Amino acid sequence: MKISTSPNHGMRIAGVDAAAAGRMMVRAGFQGVDFSLNDQQMEPEKVQEPAWREKHIAMAAALKAEGLEIAQTHLPYYYAHIPHPGNGTYAEYEAFMLPSYLRAIEVTAEIGCKLTVMHPYYVAEDAARTRDGNRRLLEKLLPSLEKYDIRLALENIWAWGFQNANASYPEDLYAMATEADDPHIGLCIDTGHANLFRIDIAAMARLYGKKLYALHINGNGGKQDEHILPYTMGGYYEKLDYQGFSAALKEIGYRGYYNLELATGNMPACLAQPYYDFAAAIARSLAELAE
Repeated sequence: MKISTSPNHGMRIAGVDAAAAGRMMVRAGFQGVDFSLNDQQMEPEKVQEPAWREKHIAMAAALKAEGLEIAQTHLPYYYAHIPHPGNGTYAEYEAFMLPSYLRAIEVTAEIGCKLTVMHPYYVAEDAARTRDGNRRLLEKLLPSLEKYDIRLALENIWAWGFQNANASYPEDLYAMATEADDPHIGLCIDTGHANLFRIDIAAMARLYGKKLYALHINGNGGKQDEHILPYTMGGYYEKLDYQGFSAALKEIGYRGYYNLELATGNMPACLAQPYYDFAAAIARSLAELAE
């Protein structure tokens, strides 16, 4: 199984460009890139400008030139973790987000990627409105997904204040994907998000089965979305069974990337390569268990 993570770690820690970050990733053993399309997501008019597209295409080209595959992209997600402006209606959400989603799907196709991840629409206090909004949203996205033959993976999320978003538990996400009844619509497991709700990630993988298209592997202590590298918390604090999760991935025949979605602190620049090396070693050990 191939492994992937973000080039932003090298760019942020070492202050290098995408090409140099890509070289660090390749030296560490990563084969793929988790590519963010979240820039300027709170300014949707800028997402439509040529400069936004050109920046991401150039960055992806630099990473691919170093021998990396764009494993998956991530669509803008402004509404997922920030209180909705106005009255939070679906119509208001669609007006704000849909043009950015469609633009990001176009760029995903242009950079040669066939998989993107999306945070679903949610109304924390209303499961029915959450289901209806996502049904309407996926209907609007499917023509573009079909046109470019791109698979979209719905990610389990949390609502503002770490509430249940009605898109937090696996049963809710699985229902959305199966209701869509289209091979372009699948699911992404964010292990850190799952841990906030004490969800058994191995059972989650088994429920999703062939609908599992993407992974965001990271950990936390169960109270904050910390995006910590597996195995790096104290045993009393780390509650995620990554090895059991790998066993479940093997059981369901998962063939996507083993992707780390991590957050990094203000490390000295000299630690960028060692960080990638350590992260890749952990990813490789767990990915091999899933093969």
